[in-house]
Amino acid sequence: LDRRMVMARKTVQNAISLGSWAECDDALRKIGENTRDILAAENVMNEQIASARAIATERTKALSEENARLAAALERFSLAHRGDFGTAKTKALNFGSVSFRQSSKIKLPADKGLLRSIVERLRVLGMIDCIKESEPKVDKDALRKYGAERIAEVGATLSVEETFGYEINDIKIKSTAER
Repeated sequence: LDRRMVMARKTVQNAISLGSWAECDDALRKIGENTRDILAAENVMNEQIASARAIATERTKALSEENARLAAALERFSLAHRGDFGTAKTKALNFGSVSFRQSSKIKLPADKGLLRSIVERLRVLGMIDCIKESEPKVDKDALRKYGAERIAEVGATLSVEETFGYEINDIKIKSTAER
């Protein structure tokens, strides 16, 4: 193994050091400008993606419609000539095959009341494996309202720490950039 090919691990250190509140203010301005430029670049990208999607959809629309018409024609012809299949479920052709498969679908009522009654009947009949129930989750925002003692009672902990944050004044940054 060539030693030049192996890259050494390097610890990245913050090379920026701020020495005054004026420099902190300038750092906020720069973060705001960078964020604005990032958002502008992402907006351009999203517009290009939307444009490319629209162009591709328009170019392929006729092909998709033709495929749908051809598939419907295949189905109609196969139904009309079902006897040609004999006992087979599939008819092999040069460029593919057509087939008939038995499929089953369970339809449930849209009405929530009727759906609840079906679920209840499933429970009564012992068909619990047919019922999907979402996993219970803890609503942390609701739990936070109870205070540290009550939170501890249920086995959770409330951690309070001071975190740093910043806000950007976009209006001032924009007016500075326009000068």
